[in-house]
Amino acid sequence: MVIAGGTGFVGQGIIKALSPDLFDIHSLSRHGFKPGLIDHATYHAVDLSQPDQWQHIAANADWVIDAVGILLPNPIKKQNYHNSSYQPAKNIIDVLIREPKPKFLFISANSGPFFMKPYLNAKYAVEKEMTERLPNRSYSVYPGIIFDKARKSSYIPGIILAHLTWINYFKQLRPVSRDFFAQEICHIVLNKQSVLMHRTVHRE
Repeated sequence: MVIAGGTGFVGQGIIKALSPDLFDIHSLSRHGFKPGLIDHATYHAVDLSQPDQWQHIAANADWVIDAVGILLPNPIKKQNYHNSSYQPAKNIIDVLIREPKPKFLFISANSGPFFMKPYLNAKYAVEKEMTERLPNRSYSVYPGIIFDKARKSSYIPGIILAHLTWINYFKQLRPVSRDFFAQEICHIVLNKQSVLMHRTVHRE
């Protein structure tokens, strides 16, 4: 099991939920292991744009999960949706085309407010890429905001939105707790169905 972006907020939630008795878990990110990370995974400090650094790790995996991406651009860090969300996913797809074993699981998005359209467009671009190039072994999940007490900036908005899902607009934003999201990922990699594998709204 390989998680690209395994040191991040979403990646750590997935690693926490995956049983080390069932999976040999590997994280690919710019940073290796550091104190505070879930310790039942092997952490590799790699550049996803350099396949020679990590292709051998992904080659024998049953699944490669893409948990890389940004919610908002950061001009100071020169992060935008193309170089921080779309391009890493494309790099993974480029490698998996040459490696017939792994399945690819992409964390897309269910919906978002109007100002998040560029974010959603980057997700749609990856979906198009994987559908065309990995048609029989690529899958997407469609959460909204993922929240957890470990990140207060997401927790308070997530809790508020979760209590407003009786209103259709907020229901479409599909807030999910990080624990629930990670458990649904576990279901998928164990070949079970997940409610997150289906959008609840039509794409624009």
